[in-house]
Amino acid sequence: MIEPNVQKRRPMTRRVLCCLLPLALALAACGDDTPTEDAGTPDDAAARDSGPRSDAGSIDSGVRVDAGATDTGGSDAAADDAGPSDTGVPPDPFSRFSCAEVSGACLEFLPSEVGDLLDAVNGLSAPTTLVLANGRFALDNALTIRGASGVTLTGQGIDETILDFSSQTAQANGVDVVGDNFTISHLTITDSKKDGLRIETSTNVIVRFLKVTWSGGPLSTNGAYGIYPVRCTNVLLEDSEAYDASDAGIYVGQSINAVVRRNIARRNVAGIEIENTQFADVYENLAEDNTGGLLVFDLPGNPIVGRDIKIHDNIVRENNRPNFAASGTTVSAIPAGTGTFALASRRVEITDNTYENNNTMDIAMISGLAVSSSTGAWAIPLDQVVGSTAGLGLLTNETAVFNFRTEEIWIHGNTHSGSGTSPDGLDPVAREIGALISFLYTFPTDERPVDTYLYDGIGETVVPGTTAAGNTNNNHICVGSNTGATFAVLDLPKLADMLQGTPSVFPTTADIFRPGPPFTPFDCSGFTNGPIADLVLPF
Repeated sequence: MIEPNVQKRRPMTRRVLCCLLPLALALAACGDDTPTEDAGTPDDAAARDSGPRSDAGSIDSGVRVDAGATDTGGSDAAADDAGPSDTGVPPDPFSRFSCAEVSGACLEFLPSEVGDLLDAVNGLSAPTTLVLANGRFALDNALTIRGASGVTLTGQGIDETILDFSSQTAQANGVDVVGDNFTISHLTITDSKKDGLRIETSTNVIVRFLKVTWSGGPLSTNGAYGIYPVRCTNVLLEDSEAYDASDAGIYVGQSINAVVRRNIARRNVAGIEIENTQFADVYENLAEDNTGGLLVFDLPGNPIVGRDIKIHDNIVRENNRPNFAASGTTVSAIPAGTGTFALASRRVEITDNTYENNNTMDIAMISGLAVSSSTGAWAIPLDQVVGSTAGLGLLTNETAVFNFRTEEIWIHGNTHSGSGTSPDGLDPVAREIGALISFLYTFPTDERPVDTYLYDGIGETVVPGTTAAGNTNNNHICVGSNTGATFAVLDLPKLADMLQGTPSVFPTTADIFRPGPPFTPFDCSGFTNGPIADLVLPF
């Protein structure tokens, strides 16, 4: 007996599909060879190293957090080289943290005590710290926390404490939480059948020094999400890692107030996603070797209208992994080589980021109507809206608001190099926009690289060419001073009409608007209703 101490779409682009299908073989010939999908490399310390990490700051969750590199709880090299200890004292299974450092209710568990751990978690009703020892915990069921507030789940370090769900028989998440004031830290979750970590309808959530992965590498049969707080308020997600998710490695969805910082997302379909979320600060993350790097969007049918998202000081590079999402899922439509897109989004600031070698494009701005063309699908009944829509100027009628427009996007101070050289046009069925981009820039002449910023132009008057006259910027898209950037407005509705005409006319870059710097009339700066306020979490 162990005693206590005291977390999808498709239709403007479908119109081009029938006309693009005969071009699939031609597009394959025009582009570079698609890299062979691989199982990735082991998640060793070298693979995780993207430079120094900052201290976790002043947030006190009752868990000791060391400054500097990720604390895995391991011994130093000199101790490792010394060989087995001859003192007769067994190694301390709680080498980083133990209940001795907790003043409240606390339970410790060894890997051999999985049954006791599951029983304790199922019976939680009061604030409790659960401390897991070094080693691998083999679990055949989800670790489920329901209703208890103030729970902390902590281990001895990434790759030191491992929750292994490879023996799960049911389709279940790994760690599955509904509970306020929840903290999880210093451990690894591997091989869950569904999401690695799902936290739902909870307030004051801290995720730090956590790794989620699947040992077989990037496969469509992996769980959808690595780290997934959904319908939460006040989320801090920092110094964590996500690999091999068949949807998104790190996904903050339908939440209010989220800080996402100093994380690594590799070998996922989508690296980091911010979906239908209000007030998010996303910075100092590395999104690398995913299909799409760092994505911001609203989906139809959700009650929270995304707004006030600041994406800054991130590295988004080499996101060229072939899309391995299950067929028909939302993310299966993401072209390989996508850096960032803002879809059905508003008041998004993208600044001081580094974009490198994303083969299709670095940043795209896309209306929700490009993926779900019925405006009715984007209606949110007024009595169901969650969060604030003040100052957004959303389309509305007597009963609903509509959130399909992409507007108030400010892109400035970013650095770009090496992207747009090999757009993903090989599957016009699954990835229609990718096929259209590839066709535009490679046929009949090779116009690569693809422009750095692509705007679909839905809601605008678009006059082809390079002259600003006649072109509108109704949606306040601002592409200010950026290093190495070019810009194009596609006018997606017109391109679709050309392809559907009789006879069909295949569009080229001569049919789109490609202004030179400063990209007038898109040379604005800031937001119509003032800057995005600094986000301060209440803990």
